[in-house]
Amino acid sequence: MSAPPTTVPHCPAERHSYAGRRRANERAAAHALYSALLSAASFIGIRAQRVLLLSATWNSTVSQDAAIRSNIYKGSQHSGSSLSLASTKVCSMDEEEGPVSDAEPLEETPIPTVPSSISDRYKVGRMIGDGNFAVVHECVEHSTGRAYALKIINKGKCRGKEHMIQNEVAILRRVKHPNIVLLIEEMDTYSELYLVMELVKGGDLFDAITSANRYTERDASGMLYNLANAIKYLHSLNIVHRDIKPENLLVYEHQDGSKSLKLGDFGLATVVDGPLYTVCGTPTYVAPEIIAETGYGLKVDIWAAGVITYILLCGFPPFRGSTDDQEALFDQILLGQLEFPLPYWDNVSDSAKELIVSMLQVEVDQRYTALQVLEHPWVTNDGLSENEHQLSVAGKIKKHFNTGPKPSNNTPGVSVMTTTALDKERQILRRGCHQNVSAAPWTTQPTCSLHIPAFTPSLCPGLHLDPLSQPPSGLPAPALIPGPNPSTTTATATTTPESEDFSACSTETVRSLFSPF
Repeated sequence: MSAPPTTVPHCPAERHSYAGRRRANERAAAHALYSALLSAASFIGIRAQRVLLLSATWNSTVSQDAAIRSNIYKGSQHSGSSLSLASTKVCSMDEEEGPVSDAEPLEETPIPTVPSSISDRYKVGRMIGDGNFAVVHECVEHSTGRAYALKIINKGKCRGKEHMIQNEVAILRRVKHPNIVLLIEEMDTYSELYLVMELVKGGDLFDAITSANRYTERDASGMLYNLANAIKYLHSLNIVHRDIKPENLLVYEHQDGSKSLKLGDFGLATVVDGPLYTVCGTPTYVAPEIIAETGYGLKVDIWAAGVITYILLCGFPPFRGSTDDQEALFDQILLGQLEFPLPYWDNVSDSAKELIVSMLQVEVDQRYTALQVLEHPWVTNDGLSENEHQLSVAGKIKKHFNTGPKPSNNTPGVSVMTTTALDKERQILRRGCHQNVSAAPWTTQPTCSLHIPAFTPSLCPGLHLDPLSQPPSGLPAPALIPGPNPSTTTATATTTPESEDFSACSTETVRSLFSPF
C-alpha cells in the first residue's frame, strides 16, 4: 500500500486523480484493518458480526479503530476463555435464566467437553464449585430430569499420587446408604476422572442450626440419629472415615419438607484390617488414641460424633485450646475430662449428658459403638419428647466457630465435593498447625494433622506410616471393633446392599413427626 503524497495537486485533473487514489488507499487500509480486527476478534471468541464495517475515510477509520479496540477489551472481560476458575461466579441451574441478547457478551462458565458416555445420559450445566484438584458442574439426567453433581478431577495435577484418588473412589464405590453422599457412576479417561455424585445443596450442619427458627433436643437427637446410622453402616464394612466434622455433614432437604444428614468427604477414609498409625484428622474432633500414636481403629469416628453431639447441645466444643496452643488442646483430649458448665447446660437432659460421656471415653474398650448410640434412650425416645425447651446455641456456634457467610465460589454443600484425597494430604504427618477454637473460623481453620516428631520418616527411615502400617516395637496393638463380614451383611434400615437403590428422594432416615431430621 503506497503512502499518500505530502502535497496536494493544484490541477483539477490531478486533484481528481489524487482523490481517487486516496479513496482507494483508504479503502485498502480499512479492509486490511477490518481483516486484522476480524482475526483478533475470532481469536478471543467474539462474534465477527459484532465488529462494525469501517467507514471509507482515513480519519473515521482511526476513530473506529479506537472504538472497536475498546469494545474488544470490554468484551474480553466476560469471555469464558479469559475467566479463571477461582473468579467464576457460582450459579445454580435452579435459578431463572433470562434471554441472552446477541449484543451482550456471554457470562456463563464454559461447559466442559465430556465423554459421550456422560453426555449421552446427562446434560452438563454450569460450574457450581471448584477446588485445587477438581471442579464440580451441575448435570441433569436426560431420562429422569434429576439433578446430580459432576465432579471432574484433573489427573494431570495428581501425577505420582494417583493411588490416593483411587483409594477414595474405591471406597465410594462400596458405600450406598441414605445418610452418605452417593456415587452414581464414574468414567476414567487419560486426562480426567469423572464422578457423577448425589447433589446436596442444603448447606452443612452448622448452617442448619444457625438458620433454624426453632432448635430443640429433638433436632439434635435426629441429627445424631442420622450420623450414627452412617457410621454404623461404614463400620459394618470395616471402613473408618477419620474426618467426621460438621463441615462434612450436609443437609438434604426432601420434597416433603423433612431433612436428613448425609456424610461426605471420604478423602481420609480407609479399610481397617489392622491397627492404624497414620496421624490425621481435624484437631477439635480427633480421638486421643490418634494423638497418642498407640494405634487406633473404627471407634475414632464415635469420638468425633461425641464431640459434635456436645456442640449440638451447647454451641461450643468440649475440649478447647487457648491462644493458639494446640498442645494444650491435645492435653485436654488425652485426659478426656468432660465438663457441662452452667448455665449452658441447665436445660439439657441428663440422658443426653450420659450419652456424650459414653461416646467420649478415652479408654477405647469403654467407648460406645455406633449400635449402642442408636439404642440409647436419648436417641430412641426422639430426644426425650418431654424436653421441648428451645436451645440457644446458634449464637454460641457463630461466636466460637465464626460461622456466617462463607466467602467461597462454591454453592452451599458443594465445597465438600470439590475436595479430593490430595487435599487431605496436609492433614497427614504434620505438626504445628495450631488452632484456637474460640477465635479461629471453623470454616477456614487448618485441618492439620497431629504428627509427633518421634515418628517422622526422617527420624525413623524404616518406619512407613501408611494406613496399614504395623505398630512400632514395644507398643501394644489396640483392640479393634469386630465388624461383620461385608459379604454377609444383611439389608436393614441402616445397612444397604449395593444392589438396592437409594434414590435422592429417599425418606427412610426421617423418623420424627416433630423434628425435620
